[in-house]
Amino acid sequence: MRKYNFILETGDKNIGTVYLPDKDCEKLPVIVYSHGWGGNRSLGAVLEKLLDKNFALVTFDYYGCGETGGDYSYMTYQRWKENLSDIIAWVMEQPFADANKIGCYAFSSGSTAVLRLASEDDRIKTIISVGTCISTHIGMNGGGPAKLLADNLDHLRDGGKTEIFGVEFPIEFYLDTISNAPIHTIKNIKCPTLFLQGTNDNVYRCADAKMGYELLHASNIITKHTELQGGNHGLDNVAVDATKAVIGWLEENLL
Repeated sequence: MRKYNFILETGDKNIGTVYLPDKDCEKLPVIVYSHGWGGNRSLGAVLEKLLDKNFALVTFDYYGCGETGGDYSYMTYQRWKENLSDIIAWVMEQPFADANKIGCYAFSSGSTAVLRLASEDDRIKTIISVGTCISTHIGMNGGGPAKLLADNLDHLRDGGKTEIFGVEFPIEFYLDTISNAPIHTIKNIKCPTLFLQGTNDNVYRCADAKMGYELLHASNIITKHTELQGGNHGLDNVAVDATKAVIGWLEENLL
């Protein structure tokens, strides 16, 4: 496996890494990794097990994360969606990429960006969503974004910030998170989508995965909901089974 780093010239100038097979190949299927909240482009256990397959893997740091950096309080899922769109545009121009075979492996809050983009963009040809976030049920220990917005509306409207997940955000984050959650538009997704979920993840992520599946199934989109017994949020503790599920899905829907 060969790898090299890159930096975009557009948008937030996201920094990423490309992983390619040792043998020179052109027009490879590409998997783009969309990391979660506060994460970075580092490979988890499941992605590491995928490196010996005959496709390109592209990872990158969203705005506010990793080497891309930036003030995290100005992160929104809209901004992340735009970052992802910029990455896909870059991938499609690369000589190693088959522009008609670009899939996304989306983790946790990274699934919010992927599902939002895929609902309005047909460049993504398949999605694997792990620890899915389609609703506004995030940060529920603090009441969630809707409650935080309602409880602090005057303060936020006056330019103040309110904390969620240990970060203080202005009103734009809350409005975007609530108004544009993927649950509102997921029915517009056309590409095959796998919801891969650990049973030991929190109740909101488990519920979101089931809802995502049901909504796409009702729209007659190719979709599947697979639960891995004992799996945690990132499926690191069931990486072998998760890898089998991912490869099986990609062989049917992308490779």
